[in-house]
Amino acid sequence: MSAPAQHGKTEPLKASTTVLIGAQWGDEGKGKWIDSLAADAELVVRYQGGNNAGHTLYVDGKKIVLHQLPSGIFHDGQVSALAAGVVVNPAQLVIEMERAAEFGVTLHPSRLWLSGRAHVITPWHVYLDEQRESRSHGAIGTTKRGIGPTYSDKASRSGLRLGHFVNETSRKRWLQQMRELHPEFNKVLSDRHEAWAAFEAAAARLAPFVTDAETHIRTAVAAGKKVLLEGAQGALLDIDHGTYPFVTSSTTGSAGACQSIGLAPRHIGACIGIAKGYVTRVGAGPFPTELHDEVGKSLATKGQEFGATTGRPRRVGWLDAVALRYVVDVNGLSGVILNKMDILTGLKEVKIAVAYRHPTAGELTSMPWDTEVLEACQPVYETMPGWSEDIPRSGKIADLPAAARHFVAEVERHIGAPVIMVGTGPNRGDALYR
Repeated sequence: MSAPAQHGKTEPLKASTTVLIGAQWGDEGKGKWIDSLAADAELVVRYQGGNNAGHTLYVDGKKIVLHQLPSGIFHDGQVSALAAGVVVNPAQLVIEMERAAEFGVTLHPSRLWLSGRAHVITPWHVYLDEQRESRSHGAIGTTKRGIGPTYSDKASRSGLRLGHFVNETSRKRWLQQMRELHPEFNKVLSDRHEAWAAFEAAAARLAPFVTDAETHIRTAVAAGKKVLLEGAQGALLDIDHGTYPFVTSSTTGSAGACQSIGLAPRHIGACIGIAKGYVTRVGAGPFPTELHDEVGKSLATKGQEFGATTGRPRRVGWLDAVALRYVVDVNGLSGVILNKMDILTGLKEVKIAVAYRHPTAGELTSMPWDTEVLEACQPVYETMPGWSEDIPRSGKIADLPAAARHFVAEVERHIGAPVIMVGTGPNRGDALYR
């Protein structure tokens, strides 16, 4: 398959190991950029999350949404891996592998490594997720894919690892333990028999791919292979450093890559964050720059802001430089890719939140750890003229209209990191480079 024409100019992968993360609340366009940058990598590793993530790609003009497979799978001869920090829905992964095959991808155990240490999402975990969300007075808006309960079982040391799932004896032993531990479990087995049948059937299909992925990855890194580590959700959804409790259940930031793989931080050469020229959020939680006016509706419509996994409409707001600077600091970002700049075209003015104003604490220039404090904050904006000229699909950042270049420069100034690329559309080659 053809790679973007600009790949000779893609500097982030000069380092042998690069981490690529979402720098907002998710849905920043990570899939496109992982797929694009993967053309210069030899191994692409997904290090956290489950099928609650949705990475949308356009390959040779055709759209595909990946939920578990690494977004680099569409490059011939490249190896992809799911590491220990991922949670895997076996039946859904099989469906996704079959879908990839329809796009001409030949999957072989030499090209796809599934960590035996990764934990498995079962129909039981999906049931628990649905029950918690429906019964809770403080629902956080999960995708109800069973992600949280699976990570909970992992932490409580009662989960099912992928390596044990594909072993029939180990799998049956786990099922028996669950029957003894949970009175509801047998009812869920009976009521969701089709889901359990698909779950069981997936074991034989996945077994050849299950391996000691982490050892293979470390070996590749030690050999100087170009490795791209892929996060699934945005950094502001990190379980420790995000807007808790309105977060996902794993470590989404750059540190999570090292922990998931068992890779020393000294091996990370660069960490790149993906952000939009505005911000979106799915589900509940504080969102200081959220727009409820016609501008917000226009951005949502033009940007097609609907969740790739759930189809839920995304909340939309102006770019939040306070939150983005926080992500830069926490994750050690060496550069930011500013995606969907084309969606801002046609606005009379554009805004960046450069501080927050709290009713009692006054003006805040750093992101508060307390979600309740953040909820009470109002944004302090820098307002700039917009632009009506069409943004070029490819070329250099210097080719942007003057007002768009000024916007990019102000983002850089406020977040303390360079904007190294600008996204100008959904396809691989839709990008401007330094």
